[in-house]
Amino acid sequence: MQAARALRERYFIDHPSGFLALSPRNRRFEIRGVPGFIAYREQGRHLVLFGGVHAPAGARTPLLDGFIGEADRRGRRVIAVQVREAQCELFRQRGFTVNELGSSYALRLAAYSFAGTKRMSLRNKIKRARALGVRILEIGRELPSDAATFAQLSAISREWLAKKGKKELDFMIGEMGGPGDPERRIFAAVDGSDRMIGFITYVPAFGERPGFLHDLTRRTADAPAGCMELCNATAMERLAADGALYLHFGFTPFVLAGRDGPGASRLVSWVLRLLGRYGSFIYPARRQAEYKRKWLPDIVDPELVAFRPLSLRAIFDLLILTRSI
Repeated sequence: MQAARALRERYFIDHPSGFLALSPRNRRFEIRGVPGFIAYREQGRHLVLFGGVHAPAGARTPLLDGFIGEADRRGRRVIAVQVREAQCELFRQRGFTVNELGSSYALRLAAYSFAGTKRMSLRNKIKRARALGVRILEIGRELPSDAATFAQLSAISREWLAKKGKKELDFMIGEMGGPGDPERRIFAAVDGSDRMIGFITYVPAFGERPGFLHDLTRRTADAPAGCMELCNATAMERLAADGALYLHFGFTPFVLAGRDGPGASRLVSWVLRLLGRYGSFIYPARRQAEYKRKWLPDIVDPELVAFRPLSLRAIFDLLILTRSI
């Protein structure tokens, strides 16, 4: 956790998915002498920033103004995704159309218990997986963090994507990493013959609710029911023992609380609700939300999308960037 704290202090990240902003595939906009940064990628006519402005409160305005100025000089427009409510007014004041994009979920690890009737189904799934001989091993502890282990992880990921019949989503999701990664923690499920049948990756979560973000989930086609629930339950126990305070389940697009503020686009809200109900070909939002809700998270926060200006081309560029279409 010391390395995670050093990252947070260096980059001023206060966002449960903020670690994803540090992806080497993102560009960083910075201003000399101003703490913090903006993570972004370029797609079509747009610069698409991730997670809002990662900076102390007093530095957010000059960073965002500088970024907008850079976009204007380059003849680009700006989209912001997964902006937290605390920065909503900052974007509105600069002419952005701001709408809910989805919800993020989290729970307090110290207070968590599997007892009670509401978690009976979850307990039963975990019990069945254990009865079938499924065990959970952490990469770097019970399993070596080497090329051979990561080859197994990659093979499972390829099989999982092939079954989905589409490319892996991009930009708003994490990465698997590689051998010796000091920050990412990976828990693998193995069957009775020690064959790896699934895994979940976790990355540090920064800010007011520090802990870990439940990131990538992959499993083989023949992994038994309850396998991934057992994996996450085991990870929760170990992460809590290591001092993590929260487990974040991350962002699910198109799951809206109906809390759009002033100036929000009714059209965008209508389209996002339709995608949440019928858009599983883009993202299985309902299934993802069901998985996260079964853990009975304590915290459900909206995350926002902001357009400057709003246009059909902006929506198209965002869908292309995230590989949704």
